[in-house]
Amino acid sequence: MNAELNRWLAEAQTPETRARIRRLARTVRVFRALTFLSAGACVLALIGVVLAAFVGIFVPAFHVVADAPGWIGPIVAGIVMALLLAWCVTWFRLEAARYADGREAAGTITEVVAGEDSEGQPQYRLTITADLPEGGTIRRTEWVSESTAPLPGQSVRFRHNTSEADNLDDILFLELLVPGQIPRGDTSA
Repeated sequence: MNAELNRWLAEAQTPETRARIRRLARTVRVFRALTFLSAGACVLALIGVVLAAFVGIFVPAFHVVADAPGWIGPIVAGIVMALLLAWCVTWFRLEAARYADGREAAGTITEVVAGEDSEGQPQYRLTITADLPEGGTIRRTEWVSESTAPLPGQSVRFRHNTSEADNLDDILFLELLVPGQIPRGDTSA
Protein backbone atom coordinates (compact mmCIF):
# COMPACT_ATOMS: atom_id res chain seq x y z
CA MET A 1 0.00 0.00 0.00
CA ASN A 2 2.97 2.35 0.46
CA ALA A 3 3.64 2.67 -3.29
CA GLU A 4 -0.06 3.20 -3.89
CA LEU A 5 -0.26 5.74 -1.05
CA ASN A 6 2.75 7.62 -2.46
CA ARG A 7 1.04 7.77 -5.86
CA TRP A 8 -2.16 9.12 -4.26
CA LEU A 9 -0.16 11.73 -2.36
CA ALA A 10 1.66 12.79 -5.54
CA GLU A 11 -1.69 13.30 -7.31
CA ALA A 12 -3.10 15.45 -4.46
CA GLN A 13 -2.71 19.15 -5.17
CA THR A 14 -3.05 20.73 -1.72
CA PRO A 15 -1.33 20.05 1.62
CA GLU A 16 -4.75 19.67 3.27
CA THR A 17 -5.74 16.90 0.88
CA ARG A 18 -2.40 15.13 1.37
CA ALA A 19 -2.82 15.32 5.16
CA ARG A 20 -6.37 13.98 4.90
CA ILE A 21 -5.26 11.10 2.67
CA ARG A 22 -2.42 10.23 5.09
CA ARG A 23 -4.77 10.35 8.10
CA LEU A 24 -7.45 8.22 6.45
CA ALA A 25 -4.90 5.70 5.12
CA ARG A 26 -3.51 5.33 8.63
CA THR A 27 -7.02 4.91 10.04
CA VAL A 28 -7.85 2.27 7.40
CA ARG A 29 -4.72 0.32 8.41
CA VAL A 30 -5.65 0.50 12.11
CA PHE A 31 -9.24 -0.67 11.55
CA ARG A 32 -8.09 -3.43 9.20
CA ALA A 33 -5.57 -4.68 11.78
CA LEU A 34 -8.11 -4.51 14.61
CA THR A 35 -10.71 -6.33 12.51
CA PHE A 36 -8.30 -9.15 11.66
CA LEU A 37 -7.05 -9.40 15.25
CA SER A 38 -10.53 -9.52 16.74
CA ALA A 39 -11.76 -12.02 14.13
CA GLY A 40 -8.70 -14.19 14.82
CA ALA A 41 -9.31 -13.95 18.56
CA CYS A 42 -12.94 -15.01 18.00
CA VAL A 43 -11.86 -18.05 16.01
CA LEU A 44 -9.27 -19.01 18.64
CA ALA A 45 -11.80 -18.52 21.44
CA LEU A 46 -14.35 -20.64 19.60
CA ILE A 47 -11.80 -23.40 19.11
CA GLY A 48 -10.85 -23.12 22.79
CA VAL A 49 -14.47 -23.36 23.97
CA VAL A 50 -15.11 -26.37 21.75
CA LEU A 51 -11.96 -28.09 23.02
CA ALA A 52 -12.79 -27.22 26.63
CA ALA A 53 -16.32 -28.57 26.19
CA PHE A 54 -14.94 -31.76 24.67
CA VAL A 55 -12.37 -32.16 27.45
CA GLY A 56 -15.08 -31.23 30.01
CA ILE A 57 -16.93 -34.39 29.09
CA PHE A 58 -14.01 -36.45 30.41
CA VAL A 59 -12.45 -34.14 33.01
CA PRO A 60 -14.98 -32.57 35.41
CA ALA A 61 -12.66 -29.65 36.28
CA PHE A 62 -12.93 -28.30 32.68
CA HIS A 63 -16.73 -28.41 32.75
CA VAL A 64 -16.77 -24.87 34.23
CA VAL A 65 -15.11 -23.41 31.09
CA ALA A 66 -17.79 -24.93 28.90
CA ASP A 67 -20.50 -23.11 30.89
CA ALA A 68 -19.43 -19.62 29.74
CA PRO A 69 -22.25 -17.02 29.64
CA GLY A 70 -24.28 -17.09 26.43
CA TRP A 71 -24.02 -13.33 25.88
CA ILE A 72 -20.26 -13.37 25.24
CA GLY A 73 -20.54 -14.68 21.67
CA PRO A 74 -22.99 -12.03 20.40
CA ILE A 75 -20.98 -9.23 22.03
CA VAL A 76 -17.74 -10.39 20.43
CA ALA A 77 -19.48 -10.81 17.06
CA GLY A 78 -20.89 -7.29 17.45
CA ILE A 79 -17.41 -5.91 18.10
CA VAL A 80 -16.05 -7.61 14.98
CA MET A 81 -18.97 -6.28 12.89
CA ALA A 82 -18.49 -2.73 14.27
CA LEU A 83 -14.79 -2.83 13.40
CA LEU A 84 -15.57 -4.17 9.92
CA LEU A 85 -18.12 -1.39 9.38
CA ALA A 86 -15.64 1.26 10.58
CA TRP A 87 -13.00 -0.16 8.22
CA CYS A 88 -15.39 0.00 5.24
CA VAL A 89 -16.63 3.52 6.01
CA THR A 90 -13.07 4.77 6.41
CA TRP A 91 -12.05 3.12 3.13
CA PHE A 92 -14.90 4.87 1.28
CA ARG A 93 -13.91 8.21 2.83
CA LEU A 94 -10.30 7.61 1.74
CA GLU A 95 -11.52 6.88 -1.80
CA ALA A 96 -13.40 10.19 -1.86
CA ALA A 97 -10.41 12.07 -0.37
CA ARG A 98 -8.16 10.75 -3.15
CA TYR A 99 -10.26 12.67 -5.68
CA ALA A 100 -10.94 15.80 -3.60
CA ASP A 101 -8.57 17.86 -5.78
CA GLY A 102 -9.55 16.01 -8.97
CA ARG A 103 -11.38 17.45 -11.90
CA GLU A 104 -14.96 16.59 -12.70
CA ALA A 105 -15.77 15.50 -16.23
CA ALA A 106 -18.78 14.42 -18.21
CA GLY A 107 -18.06 11.59 -20.60
CA THR A 108 -19.75 9.12 -22.87
CA ILE A 109 -19.92 5.36 -22.45
CA THR A 110 -18.18 3.72 -25.41
CA GLU A 111 -18.32 0.09 -24.30
CA VAL A 112 -20.41 -1.95 -21.83
CA VAL A 113 -19.37 -5.44 -20.72
CA ALA A 114 -21.95 -7.26 -18.61
CA GLY A 115 -20.97 -9.55 -15.75
CA GLU A 116 -22.10 -10.68 -12.32
CA ASP A 117 -20.81 -9.94 -8.86
CA SER A 118 -20.21 -12.66 -6.27
CA GLU A 119 -23.92 -12.69 -5.36
CA GLY A 120 -25.14 -13.08 -8.94
CA GLN A 121 -26.27 -9.45 -9.27
CA PRO A 122 -25.68 -7.71 -12.62
CA GLN A 123 -22.52 -5.66 -12.85
CA TYR A 124 -21.25 -3.67 -15.81
CA ARG A 125 -17.74 -2.71 -16.85
CA LEU A 126 -17.96 0.68 -18.52
CA THR A 127 -15.37 2.17 -20.81
CA ILE A 128 -15.82 5.94 -20.75
CA THR A 129 -14.37 8.55 -23.09
CA ALA A 130 -14.34 12.24 -22.21
CA ASP A 131 -13.09 15.35 -23.99
CA LEU A 132 -11.13 17.68 -21.73
CA PRO A 133 -11.72 21.46 -21.82
CA GLU A 134 -7.98 22.09 -22.26
CA GLY A 135 -7.92 19.71 -25.22
CA GLY A 136 -7.33 16.02 -25.50
CA THR A 137 -9.39 12.95 -24.78
CA ILE A 138 -9.18 10.58 -21.81
CA ARG A 139 -10.45 7.03 -21.38
CA ARG A 140 -11.42 5.43 -18.08
CA THR A 141 -12.94 2.10 -17.06
CA GLU A 142 -15.13 1.36 -14.05
CA TRP A 143 -17.31 -1.47 -12.73
CA VAL A 144 -20.79 -0.34 -11.69
CA SER A 145 -23.88 -2.09 -10.35
CA GLU A 146 -27.01 -0.55 -11.81
CA SER A 147 -30.59 -1.81 -11.88
CA THR A 148 -30.83 -1.13 -15.62
CA ALA A 149 -28.04 -1.79 -18.06
CA PRO A 150 -26.12 1.32 -19.11
CA LEU A 151 -26.05 1.85 -22.86
CA PRO A 152 -23.20 2.91 -25.14
CA GLY A 153 -23.61 6.60 -25.88
CA GLN A 154 -25.10 7.35 -22.46
CA SER A 155 -23.52 10.24 -20.55
CA VAL A 156 -21.78 9.81 -17.19
CA ARG A 157 -20.25 12.13 -14.64
CA PHE A 158 -16.96 11.23 -12.91
CA ARG A 159 -13.88 12.69 -11.23
CA HIS A 160 -10.27 12.09 -12.28
CA ASN A 161 -6.86 13.28 -11.06
CA THR A 162 -4.70 13.07 -14.17
CA SER A 163 -5.09 14.07 -17.80
CA GLU A 164 -3.22 11.00 -19.03
CA ALA A 165 -5.15 9.62 -21.96
CA ASP A 166 -5.15 5.94 -20.99
CA ASN A 167 -4.84 5.95 -17.18
CA LEU A 168 -7.86 3.64 -17.04
CA ASP A 169 -8.03 3.31 -13.23
CA ASP A 170 -8.01 7.04 -12.46
CA ILE A 171 -11.75 7.41 -11.92
CA LEU A 172 -14.26 8.07 -9.17
CA PHE A 173 -17.60 7.25 -10.76
CA LEU A 174 -20.31 9.69 -9.72
CA GLU A 175 -23.46 9.02 -11.73
CA LEU A 176 -25.11 7.95 -14.95
CA LEU A 177 -26.88 10.90 -16.56
CA VAL A 178 -30.41 10.42 -17.79
CA PRO A 179 -30.93 11.81 -21.33
CA GLY A 180 -31.81 15.49 -21.03
CA GLN A 181 -30.44 15.75 -17.47
CA ILE A 182 -28.08 18.65 -16.82
CA PRO A 183 -25.00 17.56 -14.83
CA ARG A 184 -24.83 19.02 -11.32
CA GLY A 185 -22.57 22.03 -11.23
CA ASP A 186 -23.14 22.86 -14.91
CA THR A 187 -24.18 26.52 -15.17
CA SER A 188 -24.20 26.71 -18.97
CA ALA A 189 -28.01 26.31 -19.19
